[in-house]
Amino acid sequence: MAAKSEAPQSLRALFGTDGTKNAVHGSDSLGSYKKEHDFWFAGEEPSRRPMQTTAVLDNCTLCLIKPHIQREGNTGKVLDLILQAGFEISAMEMFNLSRAVVEEFFDVYKGVLPEYLPIVENLSGGPVIALEIRQ
Repeated sequence: MAAKSEAPQSLRALFGTDGTKNAVHGSDSLGSYKKEHDFWFAGEEPSRRPMQTTAVLDNCTLCLIKPHIQREGNTGKVLDLILQAGFEISAMEMFNLSRAVVEEFFDVYKGVLPEYLPIVENLSGGPVIALEIRQ
């Protein structure tokens, strides 16, 4: 995994194991952020949301803590490292996602990313924590 040599103190280097179980997902562009943020925090029907979001939607990115991190008991460590790096967590919510929802979310990677199916299986295999992160 490239992170172990390129950024040995990164979350992916510390907690990732391969291209699928790479600890976290982060938006790769402003366009991706907008789509991903709306998917996780805004929702198509905000009136159906049980609580108001704390997301600020400004100068931020999305981070997904993947299910294997939680199964391994490393969620707290990941959150601590994010905060120690000087970031603010302005919104956080846990989701259990169906395979269909994950396939829709990662549809742009279908047929492009070799790890597409393992990623879909991983993210639909347990709770995912979505974070809005600011610096």
